[in-house]
Amino acid sequence: MEDFTKGKQLRLVNGSTVTVKQKLGEGGQGSVYAVECDGKKYALKWYLRSYLRGLKSNQADFYNNLKKNVEDGAPSSSFLWMKAIAVTGKHSKGFGYLMDIRPSNYCEFTKFIKAKEKFSSTAAVLKAALNIVEAFQALHRSGKSYQDLSPGNFFIDKDTGDVLICDNDNVAPNNTNLGVGGTPGYMAPEVIMGKGKPNADTDLFSLAVILFELFFLSHPLEGANCCKHPCLTPAIEKELYAVNPVFVCSKEDTSNAPVRGTCSNLMRLWPMYPESMHEKFRKAFSHEALHNGTARLSEKDWKDMIYALWDSSVECPHCKELNFADTENEGNMKCVSCGRSLPFSHALQVNGFTIAVAPGKTISEYHLSYGDRKKTIGQIVESKKNPGVYGLKNTSDVVWQVEYPEKPETYYPTDKTVTLIKGTRIQIGTKTIKII
Repeated sequence: MEDFTKGKQLRLVNGSTVTVKQKLGEGGQGSVYAVECDGKKYALKWYLRSYLRGLKSNQADFYNNLKKNVEDGAPSSSFLWMKAIAVTGKHSKGFGYLMDIRPSNYCEFTKFIKAKEKFSSTAAVLKAALNIVEAFQALHRSGKSYQDLSPGNFFIDKDTGDVLICDNDNVAPNNTNLGVGGTPGYMAPEVIMGKGKPNADTDLFSLAVILFELFFLSHPLEGANCCKHPCLTPAIEKELYAVNPVFVCSKEDTSNAPVRGTCSNLMRLWPMYPESMHEKFRKAFSHEALHNGTARLSEKDWKDMIYALWDSSVECPHCKELNFADTENEGNMKCVSCGRSLPFSHALQVNGFTIAVAPGKTISEYHLSYGDRKKTIGQIVESKKNPGVYGLKNTSDVVWQVEYPEKPETYYPTDKTVTLIKGTRIQIGTKTIKII
């Protein structure tokens, strides 16, 4: 392939011209250059001719799919999407694509897994998880699948949880495969076994692996069965990830349980999260979900789990770390980070949801009717006169009917605050909030 030098000009199919500034790096698919176009800086990925020749589909199909992705645009802002195609002549002589340059505050996800980077807070982890899930929900709703998820595809801001997803040239219409198979450890079992091709269902398997690694910095199928091998050959990988995959935290089959030392991240982080989350992952890596694409957790399932974590969270007033409340242990919580006592004594229950009472937490239309989570109808506030006493401020446009224990019914209009006392019931339309 051409190894472009500084000053080399390439033509975009939209008629513009890019000028090469420097080479940023190279990999198995091609090289990436810093370029300038119309006075703005971009990155250019240019494919190796050997890579293009090795594609199982022909180059024209690959090129046309790339062109269609450029025309369609990114399914969400979390994708570092291709903006235009660059050519040296006819596309058969070589081509690449233009994209935005990744900002320096985004770090590759693999660095987090290897402990070379660390999230600033658990809140940032939750935000990153939600951003990843929403990005793939948007992708799948557009009728496309990613087909080759791995940690190297994700760049994350450790402070905000903002996510950028790169290498989007793998994206194709669902159930259309242009030659990509996937990355070992992240490919669905049916792809490894040759019983299926990458699609939206196999994306869901890969997404579950990525989320598990995000929360626990460990692989969900690499426990005792993996540790007994000094190195992973293709045959061993096939056994671990496809023939006989076993979830490391399975209750039914403990043959692949975490190994102390090797799985220290998992053993440290797993107890930090509530059992409701543990059960989600056990379902995601159950025997049925591992071997049946239609049984896998959807993006909605993952969003519900993340929202439930937010709802149960209590911020430590001492070190600001998030903790996840258990309503059965009210008043006895200790921070998982600093070990000091946490002020948790109440929770709200409504429409099947449980929200731990803590300053700044909100009740939204999502809790009442699965509506917009960003549209709040009530906000939890702490009394300025009596610290430790909490109330729920009415931020909706309807009057609430409130029943305190052994008191007559009272009405609370907008901006009025209901003192949260156990046994109190707040009626909002057809839904009832109970304070427990």
